[in-house]
Amino acid sequence: MDYTRLNPVIRSVALYDRGIKYTEPVAAYDCRIIYMFSGELQITPEGGKKMRLAPGNFLFVPAGLPFTLRSNRFRAVVIQCDITDGRPEPTDAAIPAVRVADFSAEECHACDMLPFDRPLFVEDMADRRDTFTEMYHIFTSGEGSYRAEISAMLKLVLLAAAETADEHALPARMVRALDSYIRDNCAEDISNTEIGAMFGYHPFYVSRMLKDRKGVTLHQYIVSYRLRLAANMLRETEKTINEISELCGFSDPSYFTKAFKAVYGATPKAFRDRAREEFI
Repeated sequence: MDYTRLNPVIRSVALYDRGIKYTEPVAAYDCRIIYMFSGELQITPEGGKKMRLAPGNFLFVPAGLPFTLRSNRFRAVVIQCDITDGRPEPTDAAIPAVRVADFSAEECHACDMLPFDRPLFVEDMADRRDTFTEMYHIFTSGEGSYRAEISAMLKLVLLAAAETADEHALPARMVRALDSYIRDNCAEDISNTEIGAMFGYHPFYVSRMLKDRKGVTLHQYIVSYRLRLAANMLRETEKTINEISELCGFSDPSYFTKAFKAVYGATPKAFRDRAREEFI
């Protein structure tokens, strides 16, 4: 998915600590993001099932979607925002939700960007608690470029939430862990069995998941990472090509040269020479 347009415009970051009851459907002109700290909140979006939000839960509600709310008491950070800056005249002021009967579709800040065109629920975002707490404190301080700072923080949260909605996306944590493991063990003989054990899966499952979602097998992913590392070392160090081959996990220099040329269209030596000429 293309998230280049994702650039949240922050209007309000509020801490709710009370009960609430919207038995009559309401709709908001901008998006609502709810992160639960404690209690329980029931929300029923129009045409959808009732959702029960508990601590650590995250919910994104798109602009213009009617919903009802009910809670005896809950504590949550609620953010009002547009998820892009594409409005002709964006306003920083908070915009309250209104009854559906009073809602004007022409004034709605709706966005057709997937998956933010529908409710987005993430059950486990307990690790983002401090992030939402910090966003609230930054907003209430009103210091410096506080809205831009919150926008950058929220974008990362929204990207993580979108990842959970994309069944074809490889979990970012797994990618980071895989890259970190390959980087730390690049010079060693990395086996599929070791990778599988690290994630607690059969190595065939990890490889199949990479193939389905990235288009490469586990072996191809490891080789690709090693070649990227080698390219950086050719550009940035004075190590010999044989040294780089060994440091990047290629025990056979001739195989390294062949694999490198297949990807970069040049031998390691020619690649290094060209990089030096371009630098000069």
